[in-house]
Amino acid sequence: MSLLDIYLQKNGKKRYDVFKETGISQQMLSSVNKKSVNHYSVKTIQAIAKTVEKSEGTVLDELIQLEKENAYFEVYNAEDLLLAFRNKEEYILIKGEYKKEMDELAKSQLSDTETLGWELGAVWSGGLVTVSTEVILHLVDLFSSKDDDKKKIESQVRKYKFKKINENEILLYLRQLDY
Repeated sequence: MSLLDIYLQKNGKKRYDVFKETGISQQMLSSVNKKSVNHYSVKTIQAIAKTVEKSEGTVLDELIQLEKENAYFEVYNAEDLLLAFRNKEEYILIKGEYKKEMDELAKSQLSDTETLGWELGAVWSGGLVTVSTEVILHLVDLFSSKDDDKKKIESQVRKYKFKKINENEILLYLRQLDY
């Protein structure tokens, strides 16, 4: 989970905003993003606090609470979703108008039964089915007229399962979490 990105998102900010506001390197923020709150330096907490215009104590308390909640990365558009994929988020919550677009993509996903049948076929073929499928999907992407972001999303979303939470939200979670 990328706790820093989730926290900043909830405060209407991004890592770039912290960099721009405080000068703390994006490389440092990227490495912090993968750590637990108890490994954040004072300098990092101060930079986040300055960016979100809160006290260091409040930021620390909110980060600890967020870590306990094991919050989902919330996505409202393609840019957010691509960031979630880059962060290798385990759980992604699709919200707002973007949920309608993702509904269409969800329809193209195989059901659990179809996936199981496909995976069993892959086992019996020694993995040949899986490799063949990936080659075909890459060829389709290569000749597709869709923009690059859409291709990246369609490629990455295959690693996730879709779960409808309510009329306005879809939860994506990594397929490997089911095993």
